[in-house]
Amino acid sequence: MGSLQDALLKTGLAEERRKPEKKGGGTAPGGNRKAPRNQQGKKKPGRRPDAGKPQASDLERAWRARRKAEKEEAERVKQARVADQEARRKRNLELDAIVEGRALNVDEGELPRYFEHLGRIRRVLCTPEQREAINSGNLGIVNLRGRYLIVEPDVLARYKALAADLVPDLTGTEPESREDEHDYPPVPDDLTW
Repeated sequence: MGSLQDALLKTGLAEERRKPEKKGGGTAPGGNRKAPRNQQGKKKPGRRPDAGKPQASDLERAWRARRKAEKEEAERVKQARVADQEARRKRNLELDAIVEGRALNVDEGELPRYFEHLGRIRRVLCTPEQREAINSGNLGIVNLRGRYLIVEPDVLARYKALAADLVPDLTGTEPESREDEHDYPPVPDDLTW
């Protein structure tokens, strides 16, 4: 009795499988093997080297790129902040050198001199003579690390050249207002009387 394969071959339902012929009695260890070829003579596609590795999806690559960009941006912001702090520290050291021993604030000063600086009302304590000199422009006020110091005009000029934002305007003039700001608060257009 034959096998199922023999019976199928006899009926013509199956084709005979040919075994590949070995040339030269097989390959010796370390011998050259030719890549298998298909019927047109082209090499059969073999396994790709990365076939075992899962491929990263576009979404994963996009998230990775986004995280990398966010990390680079955070590092850039951090470096800018550090550079800004270093520049401010150097400027404060220079300002210290300008006013060192030149501040005219006295412990006996009991009279406050109010002024506007950085959007808030500030004050410095002074003597009546110093207050008169500040009001007439013979003395000035500077801000050093949150503390307001009374200084002479030459120190004020040097300080203002280096840090104009730390010198309050003592003239007492109001900022120019625009013409359309005369109605305070503004009247809505849809209001009917």
